[in-house]
Amino acid sequence: MAYLSIKQLNKFYGDFAALKQISLEIEEGEFVCFLGPSGCGKTTLLRAIAGLDMQTDGAIYQSGRDISWLPTNKRDFGIVFQSYALFPNLTVADNIAYGLHNTKAPKQQVASRVCELLQLIGLPDYANQYPAQLSGGQQQRVALARAIATEPGLLLLDEPLSALDAKVRVHLRHEIKELQRKLGVTTIMVTHDQEEALAMADKIVVMDHGVIVQVGTPEEIYNAPVNEFVASFVGAMNFLPSRIMNGHQMKVGSHSLECDRCSSFVVDEEVMVAIRPEDIRVRASQQVTNRLPARVTRTEFLGAFVRTELDLDGIGQPLVADFTTHDVRELNIVAGAQVMLGLPDNRMHLFGR
Repeated sequence: MAYLSIKQLNKFYGDFAALKQISLEIEEGEFVCFLGPSGCGKTTLLRAIAGLDMQTDGAIYQSGRDISWLPTNKRDFGIVFQSYALFPNLTVADNIAYGLHNTKAPKQQVASRVCELLQLIGLPDYANQYPAQLSGGQQQRVALARAIATEPGLLLLDEPLSALDAKVRVHLRHEIKELQRKLGVTTIMVTHDQEEALAMADKIVVMDHGVIVQVGTPEEIYNAPVNEFVASFVGAMNFLPSRIMNGHQMKVGSHSLECDRCSSFVVDEEVMVAIRPEDIRVRASQQVTNRLPARVTRTEFLGAFVRTELDLDGIGQPLVADFTTHDVRELNIVAGAQVMLGLPDNRMHLFGR
């Protein structure tokens, strides 16, 4: 039995459906990310699980217990908000101990637990500091410690890293994941950051317009998107309109490309071909089926790789490819250069129109 089970959840605000027939199962100990653009329903779903914003109908079960209509204080979870929501007039120790005091635990036990948590988040010497004296990353750690102080069965994170700068965000996402693994607590995190979800999640739930579009591991979401929305939202992707010629060929502009996935469509059907920039080869061997000449129109140095915009005759739209800095130097890939590209048929995705 799944640790958290959501069945046919709907949420309406007047005539507007924020959540539509949401059904989802989350296993114990999983780190799950709700991923999607602003307004897709991910935070609404998190708040329904927490009881902060009740669903219109549907059911939620936690560890076999029906919590669908229980008030927030009767549910077993800890939560970290985007704004951290620390009490500015309380010290770090008192912020962490806040939930423990509500359990009426003995003072000595509370003090011991606070010390343990301060060690866990790497702030053992900050017990008597106030939130205003901490950096954003330190405040986020304190908020996490407060959320897990009562050892909840479920940890809810509402875009916990969005207010931090890029370097701190990367560091903290690693720390949060390690902490979650150490504690083994089932965790749900809301984010609109694809890289964050790919790096942290055991399972990603992609949402759009109040529905779940795809559920899978980061590898499944990235390498096997179910539709154009997922393909475009998670990572960079090129899209090329095409028409099926037969079971293994399609027409893209004036070019014929081979792809075994054509067999899933009918002759003359219009499809959208998608290929990621990193899957386009610039050292295309004779074994690569789809070899096309192209002209470099623009390059953008991004450190570990160079993002390159290319013009393919007969297609009528630019193609974006990511090449290694080594290849760019050795092949002299600059604006105006002619290159031979390879579009591996096993790296192309086809979506019906």
